[in-house]
Amino acid sequence: MSRTPSPPLVHSVLDLGIVAPGRSGAEVLAESLDLASQLERLGYHRLWLPEHHEAHYCWTAPEVMAAALAQRTRSLRIGTAAALLPVRNPLLLAEAYRTLAALAPGRIDMGVCAGVPGDREAIAALAEDAEPDAAGLIAGFRPRLRQLLDLLHGRFPDGHRFACGATPRFADPPPVWVMGSGPSSAAAAAEAGTEYAYSLFHRGSRLDPGVPAAYRDACPGGRVAIAASCICAPTAERAQAQRRLVEGWLKDDMRVVIAGTPEQCHAEVLELARRFGADEVILLHFWHEHTPRLEAVEAMAELFRADAGAVPA
Repeated sequence: MSRTPSPPLVHSVLDLGIVAPGRSGAEVLAESLDLASQLERLGYHRLWLPEHHEAHYCWTAPEVMAAALAQRTRSLRIGTAAALLPVRNPLLLAEAYRTLAALAPGRIDMGVCAGVPGDREAIAALAEDAEPDAAGLIAGFRPRLRQLLDLLHGRFPDGHRFACGATPRFADPPPVWVMGSGPSSAAAAAEAGTEYAYSLFHRGSRLDPGVPAAYRDACPGGRVAIAASCICAPTAERAQAQRRLVEGWLKDDMRVVIAGTPEQCHAEVLELARRFGADEVILLHFWHEHTPRLEAVEAMAELFRADAGAVPA
């Protein structure tokens, strides 16, 4: 008996823009620009860009990078993973992302999360509060998310200033993703009716398939992405050497999820997608040099293309 084939798994990449030891920020920024062009050439679906405010990153505002990368590409989608909503103004975010949607129609995705910066000084500056309450800011994520969605979609009475949504009014709002590493983010996404991305590489994640499953149950039409860190190398020995190096740098907030040859990483990606019921896999390639990262994304792209050409049983 024949069966209806499942939609193809979507493959995307997350670029943290980390300035690793021995590298310069200018180098890393130039490599991030090149990475977007290479991902488009290789047929990847989307490039995700984070918001971090620590000194070892080469950008802080993902919407600025998204604007630059959208102008360098023609088909690649650009998403943010994720804007720190507890310390960002919902109106300014809605206006910025509708502007991005006007500049690159159909290619912008807005990821938001309940996170805040890791240091008190940055939280205080962003929250404009000398004594910020980080826990209180995080607890206010859901009301801010509702406010953001209202502004994006014009959910106000007729005659209201934002009845047609935030400026620019002629642009369709981008899809919104709630991104997180636990049940509360999945519940927030389901409640708001947004898409959901579940991180496996943050230490706070329990790698629990029940988290995206609960989102699916509460929001049947929503899409699920999983984000995994990956070290893909020509040999298993080289992958493990890079893993040891990376794990020596990582703080307690991140982990390596996948490491091995392209074939080994490909098999693990497919197994993770099956286990977590994912529509999209977002890979963070933990290479601090540009050439091995490009080699990794190219090797994986060849295997993903082979998947797309396979005939379902």
